[in-house]
Amino acid sequence: MFRAGGFGRGRRGSGINPFFYYYAYRMYQQYQAVPNKPHGTLVVMAVMASYYFEVFPLLNDIIGDISSACFSPAKVLRDFELQRTLFSSFVHGDELHLAYNLSSLLTKGIKLEERYGGKAEKFVLLFCLVSVLTHGFAAIIAGGLFHSGLFDGDVYYNATYGSSGVLFALQTIVLGENPRGNYSFFGLQVPAHRLALTEVGLLYLMNPSTLNLIVHVSGILAGMLVLRPTKVINMLKYIFGFNLFGGFSNFSNNNRAREGRRGEGRNTPRLNGKRCVMTGLTGEQASLNGTWASIVRVLENGNKVVVKLDDETTTRGEIAVDRENVLPI
Repeated sequence: MFRAGGFGRGRRGSGINPFFYYYAYRMYQQYQAVPNKPHGTLVVMAVMASYYFEVFPLLNDIIGDISSACFSPAKVLRDFELQRTLFSSFVHGDELHLAYNLSSLLTKGIKLEERYGGKAEKFVLLFCLVSVLTHGFAAIIAGGLFHSGLFDGDVYYNATYGSSGVLFALQTIVLGENPRGNYSFFGLQVPAHRLALTEVGLLYLMNPSTLNLIVHVSGILAGMLVLRPTKVINMLKYIFGFNLFGGFSNFSNNNRAREGRRGEGRNTPRLNGKRCVMTGLTGEQASLNGTWASIVRVLENGNKVVVKLDDETTTRGEIAVDRENVLPI
C-alpha cells in the first residue's frame, strides 16, 4: 500500500496540515446547522477520509493505491480498467485537496438529500453514477482528441484523481432547480447556467491541465445527463457527426505501438521532470508498484522512460521502464 502516511498522519508528510482542522470545524458547524442530516453524504465523505488516512486497511485494499485507482484515459479505454471511473473519486493528494472537496461535497449533498427526502441510499447511488459517467465521458473525449490527432499523449496517457469532476456534476444537478437564478462568485453575480463553466475556467487558469479540464467539463455533461438525458444525447450525436470519436474502432494490442509512436514522440518535452506513479511492473521491479518517481528523460521515441525513484530505501536510483508503466500526475 502507501509507503507514507497512516491514520493521524499526512500521506506525504509527518503530520496533518493545520488548515484541515479549520475545514473540519467549518464542516462540523455546517452539519450541525441543518435540521435534516445528510447521512448519505456523510457515508461518501467517510469513505474518502478513511481511505486517505488509511483507517480501514480493507477499504484501501479494495480501492488500491494511487497508481491503481487514479483516472487515466489510456488505462480505462485501452486496458479496460473500468474501476478507475469510480475509485479515482475517492483518492486525494493531500489534506487541503481532501478538505476542500469534502466541504464542497457536504454543501451539495445537503441540498440534494433534502430534495430526495433524506434517503441516504439515493445520494450514494447518485454519487457513484455521476462518477462513472463523468470519467467515462472524460475517457472517451480524451481518447477521441488523442486518436484524432488534435492533442498529443498528455491528454491520453496522463492521470488525475479527486472528486472535482463529480462535484461539477452534482453542482449542475443542484443548479438545475433554479437555472435562471444568480449566484455570488467571488463577489460577482453569475447566472446559474454559467456558474459551472466560470469555475471550470478559473480552475484551468490556476492549473492549466488539459486532462483536468476535460474531467471537469465531463462532470457538467454528466450532471446534464441526469437532468436532461435527451438534450445530452442529442449533443453527443452532434459530436459524433464530426467523427470526434472515429479513432475508437480498435483498441487491440496491435495498436499499442502506433499509440506510442503517435503521441509520445511529441510528448517527450512535457514528460521530462514530471511527477509519476509506478504501475504494472513485473518481475524484479514489481515491488516498485505504487511508488512515486520523477521522469528524467524519454528513450526510444517515447516507448521507454528513465525515472528517478523517490524511495530513499532503494539503491536503484534511476531506472528505465516502459512508458505504460508510469502514470504522470
